[in-house]
Amino acid sequence: MYVKSAQCLALAFSLLLICGCGAVNLGKWKGIERTSPDEHFYLVKEAFLSPGTAFGPKDNFDHNLNESVNLIFTPSNEKNKYVAESIWYDPSGQEFKAIRRTYDLQEEGKKDVDRPKKGAMRVHTMPTKELSDHKPGMWRVNLYIDNTLVRKLTFFVR
Repeated sequence: MYVKSAQCLALAFSLLLICGCGAVNLGKWKGIERTSPDEHFYLVKEAFLSPGTAFGPKDNFDHNLNESVNLIFTPSNEKNKYVAESIWYDPSGQEFKAIRRTYDLQEEGKKDVDRPKKGAMRVHTMPTKELSDHKPGMWRVNLYIDNTLVRKLTFFVR
């Protein structure tokens, strides 16, 4: 019995060496993303902060290096018409600004804006210098879709 289990182990190890880890590729691993119980995170495929639309997620912004803080999100099962709102809070917890936009499939079609079936990437932007001049420190932005809290993201501005 010991010989058979050793043979099975050797076979499994050989297959791993021959096939490599690509044999079981689950895609890009994002890790476990924690959200508070009041967030309806499933309403977006992704939501993150970035200094530009081509950059990856970031949570530290320097007004001398980064021109803006972009809240980038892609809604899940995008409706024909919906309202996305981002509310930006300063380090003391006071509301600083709100960005409210209505996304309408018919209006976008009139402007020749293509909305992919997998969902359109949306961006709400705040100038980093404006945030830093107001109050450097740990900021927060809450994202709402049709008045439902989707995500709370925190970031540092210096």
